[in-house]
Amino acid sequence: MQDVDPDRVDSSRFQDRLDVSEELDGLKDSIRENGQQVPVLLRRVAGDRFEVVYGRRRIMACRQLGIDVRAMVVDISDEDALIAQGLENAARLENSYIEKALFVAQVTEAGYSLSTIQKALDIDKTQASKMRGVIRDVPREVIAAIGAAHGAGRRPWEELRNALSGDDAPGQARLLKMIDEELPSHERLKKLLVLLRQARRTEHAAPAPDVKIGNGNFKLDRTPRSLTVKAHRNAPEAFLQHLEENLDRIYQEWQNENA
Repeated sequence: MQDVDPDRVDSSRFQDRLDVSEELDGLKDSIRENGQQVPVLLRRVAGDRFEVVYGRRRIMACRQLGIDVRAMVVDISDEDALIAQGLENAARLENSYIEKALFVAQVTEAGYSLSTIQKALDIDKTQASKMRGVIRDVPREVIAAIGAAHGAGRRPWEELRNALSGDDAPGQARLLKMIDEELPSHERLKKLLVLLRQARRTEHAAPAPDVKIGNGNFKLDRTPRSLTVKAHRNAPEAFLQHLEENLDRIYQEWQNENA
């Protein structure tokens, strides 16, 4: 056990929290009044530097308090550090479902095996697969805007994933506007799901009317994620070719106007 200057501690490659500063004031008060009761785990890296294995919040609290952090320092491999980080966080029950899912995604992208992931988080193959699916189908910016959503388990995130998988799903910009940042994180997720259900009901109950152009020679079918141009049998085919050839120019003009 030793005392380490927090400024000599580097972050882990894998982030296990969306917001490490969440509820940090309470932890700082506790350390200020009672001292740091639980040591962090560090491993040595190049020179006089250390890398955190677990205890990022305690390190941040000590850094802000201007005191050394009490630490156990070990020499372990990348894989053993990953497993220790995952198991510690799982044991302390501080990480939410989406934070665990993001952790699984990071570790998978780094090339670690499924068996290592299972050891690190004490989850089975099916759970790991579902977590990766949520991270794949829900944009990271949307996850960050919602936050950790402590108390929300797998089901609401799976519902969000399913809601975003259809052709009629709203785009990312619209989704971000639907998230009420004034609410607590888990309430943001709950309200977003309510809004998405309402939008689906409205859209299915009252489909948008077809738009006709060119004296009815062409019909546009519009959904939030698609635009289909349908030509009447007597419509000039050359117009479709013209439209196809100029789509990129039209898009560039739209970008310039909305920059």
